[in-house]
This record gives sequence, structure tokens and C-alpha cells, in this order.
Amino acid sequence: MTARRPLDASERAELETLAPHPGDRDLPAGRHELHRDRLLASIARETRAGARASAPVARRALPRPALAVAALVLVVAGLGVGLAATTPGGTPSALPSAASPAATTSAPTAAPGPGPAAKVRAYGTVWQLTDDADLIVRGHVVSVSGAGADRRARYRIDEVLYGAAPVAVGGQITLVAAEAPGTSHLDTGQPTVLYLALREPQPPAYAPLGGDFGIFDLTGETVRSRTPERSVSGLRGEDATGQGRAFVTTLTELRRLAAERR
Repeated sequence: MTARRPLDASERAELETLAPHPGDRDLPAGRHELHRDRLLASIARETRAGARASAPVARRALPRPALAVAALVLVVAGLGVGLAATTPGGTPSALPSAASPAATTSAPTAAPGPGPAAKVRAYGTVWQLTDDADLIVRGHVVSVSGAGADRRARYRIDEVLYGAAPVAVGGQITLVAAEAPGTSHLDTGQPTVLYLALREPQPPAYAPLGGDFGIFDLTGETVRSRTPERSVSGLRGEDATGQGRAFVTTLTELRRLAAERR
């Protein structure tokens, strides 16, 4: 506990007016001076404590008008930026800040597709072709008619590896122009294995899946993709080393994968 400092002469003179000498009334002999000193010291402590308590309040109160003015300036500045970012017609004209991620990254814009060619799917494996095909057949083209988008071919079926709809071995189906521009034409008499999608339901007409991706030339039991550029790279999984090269497998492997689809 801190020792009590004795009052100096000026403090005693000031406090005399607040606490007059009690005299001897109602106090035992020798106690009036002690009582008076304690009373004056108590009043002095309360006076000093009140002064110290009020000083920080005053200091804290001083910055408040300045803070209010600063806040008002920021609000006005924000309104100014908002007004500058909007044209009279309401269209935003100011660019985002360079520090903002939105300023450095723009949403990709979809370029208009060139028509049906934009829908061509690139296949990576024979299994993907097998899974998508409506019909997988071995045979050859017997006749071709028309040109361009109207080109049609009559295809003789020598074997059905898979068919969602029944087709007869020895029968013929109609092939329409492939969905991808630049797809190789099917040569008359060339044995092939085709992975086909139904394009016209009545009467049924088919087209190779992904253009050249769905066309495989057949030599004996060896199957080779029609072009290296549009070729799968593996049977069940893609092979990075096979990209850009013609894919070669056997007819037996194609039959095995087709049988798993049934």
C-alpha cells in the first residue's frame, strides 16, 4: 500500500473551506485533529483521482471529430469512384483495379463453332468407340452415290461385332457423309471395321464415329486405323507414345472388346 503524502500549506488552505475544523464537539479528547487530517486526506485523494480519471476521457474525446471527418471524406471519395465508374446510361465504364484477380483473368469466350464439325468427339481408345457405337461391323463398300454432304454409300456386312438393332450378315446398310470435314472416303471393295452411330432412324443410315476415328482398314487379321492424325492410341487405355501414329491391333481384340459390350 502506498504511503499517504502529507498535505502542503496550499492544499490545507483550500480544504479548510471544504472541511472546517470540527472543534471538540462530539469527539473524545485528542481525536479531533486525527479525524480532521483523515477527512482532509480523503477529500484530497478523491479530488486528485477525479482529475486523473477525467484527463484520459478528454484526451480520448479529442480525436473523435477528426475520425468522423476522415470517415466522411472516405465515404465521399467512395461515392465519387462509384459515379466515375458509371456512365450516364448506367453502363460501367471504369476497369477493375489491376490488383484484383478479376482484372487479370477474363472469362473464356466461346467461339462460334463451324457447324457439325464442332461436335466431333476425339476418341482415345477402342473401348470408348465400342462403348459409344450403335453398330460395329466388318465389311466393305459396294457402291457410292452423291457428293459432299449428300454422299451416300451402300455397305455390305460380312460380320456384326455389336449391334443395338438387329442387322443381317450379308445384308447392306446405308452410310451417310462422315460428321467431320476431311474424313477419308470409304473406298469401294476395301475391307474395313466400322464403329458407327445411327444418324437417320428411318430408313436407317449410319456414319463413322468421329470420322476417321471410327474407321479401321483390315488386312487379313490385322486392323489399322485409317489415319495417324485421327486415331485412337490404345485398346482400353490411352498410350501417350502412340499419339500421332496409326493404331494397329488384331481383329480378335476388337471382337473381344465388342463381346464385353453385349
